[in-house]
Amino acid sequence: MARNRILIADQNPAVRQTLIDLLQEDSEIVATVENGESVLDVVATVRPNLVLLGIEFQASSGFEIARHLRQSNCAAKVIIISLHESQDLVRAAFAVGASGYVFISRLLEDLPEAIGAVCQGRVFEPNL
Repeated sequence: MARNRILIADQNPAVRQTLIDLLQEDSEIVATVENGESVLDVVATVRPNLVLLGIEFQASSGFEIARHLRQSNCAAKVIIISLHESQDLVRAAFAVGASGYVFISRLLEDLPEAIGAVCQGRVFEPNL
């Protein structure tokens, strides 16, 4: 089975490192970025099959970035990773083209399941 090629995009270095630590054994981390505006360029260069995307960036939001990825016909699936446990934000993520939403508080429990689901063409919605 091919390993997932994952781009991690989050402005928080601790979140990026946690995701790397959780995923590096079973996945190929092709890039990490802290600047949301660079995600589109990096995606075009490294061609991940999965983007783990935070919500908050300096000059844009993860929702805007996810929308741009979908509009550019990017093949990578997007999972939003967030501190915010809000049904409204989960709905907003799916509305802009995300395939999954994982709460940071449930990262260990939900991230493997979310990755498996979205890589099989399903969506992953957290339990509230």
